[in-house]
Amino acid sequence: MPELPEVETVVRELNRKLKNKTIKSVEVLLPKIVSLGPGTVSPKRQVSSSKVSKFIRLLKGQKIRLVARRAKLLIFDFYRGTRAPNLTRSSGTLSQVGEGVGERQVNQNTELTTLRQMGVKIDGSLAMLVHLKMTGQFIYLKKTQLNKKIRILNKANASLLLMPCKYTHVIFSFTDGSKLFFNDLRQFGYLKLVADSELDCVKELKDFGYEPLDKSFTLEKYLEIVKTRPNGKIKQVLMDPKLVAGIGNIYSDEILFHAGVRPGRKVSSLKHQVLGMIFNEIKRVLRKGIETKGSSVGDFIRTDGSWGRMGKYHYVYGRAGQECKKCGTIVKSEKFNGRTGSFCPSCQV
Repeated sequence: MPELPEVETVVRELNRKLKNKTIKSVEVLLPKIVSLGPGTVSPKRQVSSSKVSKFIRLLKGQKIRLVARRAKLLIFDFYRGTRAPNLTRSSGTLSQVGEGVGERQVNQNTELTTLRQMGVKIDGSLAMLVHLKMTGQFIYLKKTQLNKKIRILNKANASLLLMPCKYTHVIFSFTDGSKLFFNDLRQFGYLKLVADSELDCVKELKDFGYEPLDKSFTLEKYLEIVKTRPNGKIKQVLMDPKLVAGIGNIYSDEILFHAGVRPGRKVSSLKHQVLGMIFNEIKRVLRKGIETKGSSVGDFIRTDGSWGRMGKYHYVYGRAGQECKKCGTIVKSEKFNGRTGSFCPSCQV
């Protein structure tokens, strides 16, 4: 599953490519991928044709003001007209955006405040929240690139495919002839359209913990939250999105390797100095992941179809049974609630 560096890579690329583009049309090829309103999206969801039509109708003619991120969620902010608005008041619920009135107004407080603290201003009338889940991908092609073939699976022998392909579920066409394709092999991802005023009602957003690269995530805050789980294993604590957002199996392995800590250690067994080393590696390793455009393991690819380079710098993740790059000891693995953690028994104690 894409983690913070992968999602941040997609966000930065899409923000650069899509800003101020106008949506000419939207094609929804798999209805269950799209959703309306702030409610939780069920993995067994069924979406009516009327909701799909509304999703398309609301997006047609919208301009993309920005693409942002909260944890592993992408946030597309839209506006209409010739200038991006700078609103300070709520814009109503989704049913009120081009659909009349009737639902109660929702106050914008907690989550919008969090986003603004990160330097992200959600000021249009509509937002689209996207979770890539396991295999979601965005591919952007200019008008002159529509015949480009993409290898959407991270295997050297995987076929090169024209877009759209059988894994494409939503297509955004822009007025300049370019297109954005949402692919998802396993179909767990979703695109959820909400009014900006409803962001505080989105459970996924409310449940996220600290952004690990934000200035507000200090050593003091980190020590405070990890010590609430004294009996928790450090890898699982790092991966808990309610404490720290965006760290998953890949980066928790790499963070702990560079900090010299085994993933099964309980928080209570770690001295203040060791916890401080982990804190420093959280920021360093995640920044390295962003710098190298993410880890192209699983099915993560960048928005132009190329692969991220972070996998070249993995010391332990996915390397169980191989020699440690640092000391030559065989890397071992261990299960943590169904997830496999890898570590070097010599470099990590």
